[in-house]
Amino acid sequence: MTTRHGRILVVSADESVLADVIATLSARGYQDLHGVADPAETLAQYRELRPSLIVLDAELSRPDAFEVMEALAEVESAYLPVIMLVDREDRRQRLRALASPAKDIVSRSLDQGELGVRVENLLEVRMVYTQLAAKEHALEAVLDCTGEAIAMFDNRERLVFMNRQYADLSGVDSPTGVDAGSVRERMKTSFQEPDAFERRDAAMFADGGATATEILEMREPRHRLLQRIGSPVIDRAGASLGRIVVYRDVSKEAEIERMKEEVLHLRADAAGDSGFADLLGNSRAMREMFYLMRRALDHDISVLIRGESGAGKELVARAIHYNSRRSDGPFVVVNCAAIPDTLIESQFFGHERGAFTDAIDRRIGAFEQADGGALFLDEVGELSMVAQAKLLRAIQEREIRRIGGTSPIPVDIRVISATHRNLWGAVEAGEFREDLYYRIAVYPIATPPLRERRDDIPLLAQHALSTFSQELGSGVDEISVDALARMMDYDWPGNVRELHNVIQRAIVLTKGSVLGVESLPQPLIAATALSVAPSHQSDGAGIATLADAERQTIQRALALAEGNIVAAARMLNLHRSSLYRKMERHDIDTGRRDTSRPA
Repeated sequence: MTTRHGRILVVSADESVLADVIATLSARGYQDLHGVADPAETLAQYRELRPSLIVLDAELSRPDAFEVMEALAEVESAYLPVIMLVDREDRRQRLRALASPAKDIVSRSLDQGELGVRVENLLEVRMVYTQLAAKEHALEAVLDCTGEAIAMFDNRERLVFMNRQYADLSGVDSPTGVDAGSVRERMKTSFQEPDAFERRDAAMFADGGATATEILEMREPRHRLLQRIGSPVIDRAGASLGRIVVYRDVSKEAEIERMKEEVLHLRADAAGDSGFADLLGNSRAMREMFYLMRRALDHDISVLIRGESGAGKELVARAIHYNSRRSDGPFVVVNCAAIPDTLIESQFFGHERGAFTDAIDRRIGAFEQADGGALFLDEVGELSMVAQAKLLRAIQEREIRRIGGTSPIPVDIRVISATHRNLWGAVEAGEFREDLYYRIAVYPIATPPLRERRDDIPLLAQHALSTFSQELGSGVDEISVDALARMMDYDWPGNVRELHNVIQRAIVLTKGSVLGVESLPQPLIAATALSVAPSHQSDGAGIATLADAERQTIQRALALAEGNIVAAARMLNLHRSSLYRKMERHDIDTGRRDTSRPA
């Protein structure tokens, strides 16, 4: 007789039935057989023995067989084969057995062959199920290790599988009874644009045969970029099984790619022209800003420019607009710091004639004026919370309604904002709306203060001198070495705007053709600067070209540093490589080796 594997638990209060079943199965080669006469002990025996199959007599009481079956189903989530013994003449009992979690039914008037075949079949099914479950668990473990949120939906958009990351992302505990619509409803508030997410997600499922890929901006529980891929699942026969949805966090990838491109670009373009005619500078800080600006030209992404007063935020905004694909459109400036709450709607959205007492004529607001172009929100951080709410709605909906108007007006604009404030600090302090911040600060650009790009001061000073001398009809065309040294040493709290004012004032006060220290305001005269003596003097003592001033300033720094390149670069607020380039340009020899360089 062939020995058959499988632990079987037989439950019956009728000792004769219990003995007959065990004898029948023993005759079929099963050796690991266990009997339970007290139905109340079934659950305890099951937990102890963990049988492969249970033969359960329907003629049980206290508890009855169906109560035992329900208790077993609650503790066993895997596939558990249960064969229920029923009375063929008891129609109600047979129907209850068929409706129960039992996998099969057999008559209590045993047919040994029938019972043996049913047991063998169910044990084979259980073995296959166990193998599939092991593979499924292995697959789940693999999918949990991918770092991606993965789910599968069937052709009726019912959720049939999800890994741990998808459960965390969606907030869904179990796939049971969950469909794509309910997942969409749960997830939409976590995204920057809930309504757009809802529309696109529904469209992805509606177009079942296509693969859809897009980047989504998530704001909760933390801000990040997610790539969503929705793809149909097709079996080998070409039949559709549903759709798989994958979310990948690409925030770090985007940042790394941006940094790699930036490094490559800065290396290749270190000495190149910025391409922005009204913005002058070749310092590292400016080259980094130019790079970020160029990357923003081909996209309608919202830009937030942050910088101190006088650092040129509006120039940056204009440069981005007039070099973008919207350059033929209008560039409308709104000074947010100068608009009281009572005029916000009128300034932004306009009004119809007769909308209020002083509305004599129709007025077109800034949003409509900027249609097809860019709206520049200068000092956006100064808006009140009331104004912020109105601005947010218009930006979000991309349509406005004039005061007194009845119809919404769609607007196609790019929003560029500027502020001197730490806007995120204002969000944390409850002074600026977080949702508006994420709307306008998608692509932040910082304008460096002048004190952080001192290398650009000679270029800026000379350009300002040429421009304002021509405007004022003056013959001043040079800056003395000492005057330039004071400018290089001054911290410029008012940035480029202050530099322009200083140059204009100095031109008016200068009697000859050379702008000297005596024409500078007291703060610059008092500034501690390197005392640079010219190589020779003429009637205009201390006068030199800007190139001479730079050369002599470098020589003086090297002398004070006793030829130490690193120390001299620190004095001049330059990177060592920048100082080497300038020394080569002016044919300056240190007279001492830089030990930080290899021989």
